[in-house]
Amino acid sequence: MGNLLIYVFILFFYQIISGKLIRGDKMSFFKKIMGTFENTPERQAVLDAKERTKQEDIQQREKYVGTSLYRGMKYTFYKPAIDYFENTVQLANEIVLSSLPAEYDCGNLEKKGLLIATNMRVVFVTKIGNLQLYTPFNYKYMEGVLLASDGIAQKELTILTPALRATFDDILNDDRLNKFIDVVQKQMQDSKDNHRLTNDKKKLSTSADPYSDLEKIANLRDKGILTEEEFLEEKKKILG
Repeated sequence: MGNLLIYVFILFFYQIISGKLIRGDKMSFFKKIMGTFENTPERQAVLDAKERTKQEDIQQREKYVGTSLYRGMKYTFYKPAIDYFENTVQLANEIVLSSLPAEYDCGNLEKKGLLIATNMRVVFVTKIGNLQLYTPFNYKYMEGVLLASDGIAQKELTILTPALRATFDDILNDDRLNKFIDVVQKQMQDSKDNHRLTNDKKKLSTSADPYSDLEKIANLRDKGILTEEEFLEEKKKILG
């Protein structure tokens, strides 16, 4: 009797493993027991959506706060500010070049948010609960960027403009900060060069001496301020 029971149990177990005991349209009996469902199109769509969201979060984390353990832990806190920037503040054709978590010392208030350097400007954005605001700094009017110590491993960054001296602190002193400074300084210089080029073109258009104008645009071309195409275009204008 005992051997018969053992045989029946083994046969029963084999039937379960082989999926022959119970067959359903969506799952086998064995998979029911294990809690593993068939990979239906609907379930796959859900999994694909979760994977896309995961990858988007990774890319967003790298773009705005960094992926190091210390910075990555702050991503959830800054996520509302990131969404606020991308959905409301960011302009058409505006590209994020670098970003830093920072705290803005504004009078008696200290606001935690993100300093974002784009191809158009520097923007500080914050969104905590119902509080949301942004402060833009146009490269054209920025006079400089200063760094000062803010403890052992942090820096304080000050943006200088004719009308405002904006100070941001609690900034981790690492390669991300160095990249941010490099990006901002380059964009400031490019803005000044473009402004100078615009003024030089205006001067050329109002000059009464065509030979002097030709010499000036040749010098601008030789210095790399004017491209060959721009040089030829200005030459046509001068010669009529």
